[in-house]
Amino acid sequence: MSQLYGEKIFDWKKVLDIPLDGRKAAIIGAMNHFIKGIGGRPLNRVNGSKFSGSDPNLMSQAQVALVQSDTVKSPDRGYEFLFDEVDMRQSTNNSFDVLDVTGGVTFYQQDEGEEAKLSVIPSSAKSTVSMLRFTGGFNILDDWLRFNQYYKIDQLAADTLRRWWDKKATIFYSLISALSGINEAYDSSDIRTINNACANILTDLADAGYVVDENSRFAIVCNPVLRSRIFKAVAASFVNPNSNNDQIVYNIDTVISTTKMANTHYWVGLPGGRNQRGEWEDLNLKRPQRNELVLGETHISTGAYNGIIGQKKQFRKCALA
Repeated sequence: MSQLYGEKIFDWKKVLDIPLDGRKAAIIGAMNHFIKGIGGRPLNRVNGSKFSGSDPNLMSQAQVALVQSDTVKSPDRGYEFLFDEVDMRQSTNNSFDVLDVTGGVTFYQQDEGEEAKLSVIPSSAKSTVSMLRFTGGFNILDDWLRFNQYYKIDQLAADTLRRWWDKKATIFYSLISALSGINEAYDSSDIRTINNACANILTDLADAGYVVDENSRFAIVCNPVLRSRIFKAVAASFVNPNSNNDQIVYNIDTVISTTKMANTHYWVGLPGGRNQRGEWEDLNLKRPQRNELVLGETHISTGAYNGIIGQKKQFRKCALA
């Protein structure tokens, strides 16, 4: 049977040992177990290798989150590096607020015996993120089980899961690609352009009232076509401090390579902060519903999430030339 992300969704040998009237429940259980296993895997961080070239001092420092496919062990979840998770799975609210840090707590010098001055957060200094529910489904016909046509269930289940994670990746990467007014001009090399982008992110955030640190860890998001180019820039770290070559002077923690982004530019971003990802309900299969019109049962998959980039100044869109 077919595999998805390097693993079988179903063990049909075990399913065949179950009486016919119990197989549908076993199929649902196996699929939910597979979903939980894939979604719970830690994100891969693969160290780059040493670059060879005329400069022997070049060596790789980049941590890389690769786009995943069926030949590896996970779907494309690189966006998770960029968005802090807000766990709403047990919440009774269908939305959460992202507070503007400039409307947050202010510290004052307190004289002896004086009461603390409490900050009041204005209602306008927040953004509301509402739950979005996504649902899909397919029918499992009685004759598929009767005549052991399990390959059809394999194909439908794999396509359902593949499309779920593809849709989710598209939505979160689209939040980045939709940003405007934060262009970073090319400055003679990718190294200098990346340095400028990091510096401008920190400066813009500080000017907007955010607390930032020059040792912050940045991420780069790019199309796979640009990956070797970005790696070459990020890998420039010097053993000899007297070298007259350029080097990146900021902490680039992650390079995320994904086909969801255009190959005409790349993005430098500061992860976390006001980039937030709400998770209300992980993908799961509901109890099947009998559908006599097709002589089978309808299987519905559903989940709920949403995200926000609450401060676009955490990103810069970098030109290639």
